[in-house]
Amino acid sequence: MNLVILIPAYNEESNIEKVILNLPRKILGIDKTQVLVINDGSTDRTVEFALNGGADKVVSHKTNMGVGAAFMTGIRNAISMQADIVLTIDADSQFDSNQIPELVVPILNSQCDVVIGSRFLKEVPKIPKIKLIGNKIFTKIVSAVLGQRFTDTQTGLRAYSKNALMSISVVNEFTYTQEVLIDLKFKGFKIIEVPVRVTFDNKRKSRVVKNVFNYSYRALAVIIRSIIYHRPILAFGLFGLFLCIVGIGAKLLTIYNILSVSRGLSTGLIILGAVSFMLGLFANVVFKRQAFTEKDIRHYMRESSLKD
Repeated sequence: MNLVILIPAYNEESNIEKVILNLPRKILGIDKTQVLVINDGSTDRTVEFALNGGADKVVSHKTNMGVGAAFMTGIRNAISMQADIVLTIDADSQFDSNQIPELVVPILNSQCDVVIGSRFLKEVPKIPKIKLIGNKIFTKIVSAVLGQRFTDTQTGLRAYSKNALMSISVVNEFTYTQEVLIDLKFKGFKIIEVPVRVTFDNKRKSRVVKNVFNYSYRALAVIIRSIIYHRPILAFGLFGLFLCIVGIGAKLLTIYNILSVSRGLSTGLIILGAVSFMLGLFANVVFKRQAFTEKDIRHYMRESSLKD
């Protein structure tokens, strides 16, 4: 069993070496542990300190592309490194790396496909109130969408099985935490949470949440796009149904002289509703085909690396 520990990093020269040195290299049930660092366009000495800490491989983006893009670069490289399990951990040294085996064991025992290290499953650590409220709101939204209760959908400490690894499709470069859960849950993978310890540095500025309102807007957009991508018939169908109901309602109001609505407007709404449903059918075919193509490409990448 080959474990690849994936660390996305951006200007983390003060933490990255310590994070890598503290990672457990010997885990029961794991034959080989490798550390993969994705340097997301850092302008400091992140790469140098990552190598000093013992990183097995460092891949660099020329510019800062976002943690979502760094995550997918890491996934592609982990496949080429013949990973059986991929564990992601933040480069800010806030997680207790001694708990990594607790995330790996459920996958080794075939209990699940994805393990989330939840910071709020047992207790609430000291964290700025605005961040805590935001985390709870988005966690409830994702839980409602997926029909499974989660306590922390923004955590960066997670483990993925090989089957999940070969099926991940994240298209947003800004962040990946919510999108990857929606992606894998809709594809039928089992996801569980385990409690983890975390030490927040309230003086440190988040690399992702630079502005709470901007982050909230972009994260919500990611969730909506993910739903459309995985459930296009439902998304377009509901929108089309809404347009049809409004159009039919407008016609009835006009017929009974309750309200005068242009015949062209009401008819146009009904037509747009029907078109929206047809777009959902078309999008469903396109997205399914794309998902199959991505999976084939990843299997080809893995087979090629095995031959090499």
